[in-house]
Amino acid sequence: MENNVNTIWEILDKNFPENISFIDEPDPWRFLITVMLSASTTDKQAVKAAAALFEEYPDAASVASASLQDIERLIHPAGLSRTKAPRIKEVSRYIAEHGLPTCMEELEALPGIGEKTASCYVSQVLSLPAVIADTHFVRVALRLGFTDTDDRNKAAREIRERFPEEVWYRMSMVLNLHGRTTCRPKPLCDKCLVSSLCPFSAFLNG
Repeated sequence: MENNVNTIWEILDKNFPENISFIDEPDPWRFLITVMLSASTTDKQAVKAAAALFEEYPDAASVASASLQDIERLIHPAGLSRTKAPRIKEVSRYIAEHGLPTCMEELEALPGIGEKTASCYVSQVLSLPAVIADTHFVRVALRLGFTDTDDRNKAAREIRERFPEEVWYRMSMVLNLHGRTTCRPKPLCDKCLVSSLCPFSAFLNG
């Protein structure tokens, strides 16, 4: 089975684009806020809400001083605005006062930032190895046999234990994109590059 998993990864790695990004935002604070907004919604809606927020409040200090009602209004397209607004305000306040976070532990100590959001930040902003275990990634990793759990944190830990750190970010992006395009909740096995090796495809079609 281990050889099968390695073969699947080699095929996917070879055939997916070299550069994959779902949130194209170079500013670290804006990137972090956009990722926070993406929770329980699509990246498209998160980017739309972030753009509205940044148009009126362009930096961490201005968001920190904004009213919760105004933040809620601006981020409404991303959903859960009453939950996300106070977290975004507090994270922005922290960054305005203390500067940008520099490690996972600092990020995860902030409100509304779990392992997935922190992993996005350390990978893209700090260029540190991390596994980004979102819904798409975990679904694909479980189906392909990369992990045996659908728990995000446990799946991320299993991937870290099983694969070298130099592939963690690349694997996160590739499996995520594969989940968005092909290995959807209702999978398109007939269009999949690795369906002949996939345990889930064999189960569905066997």
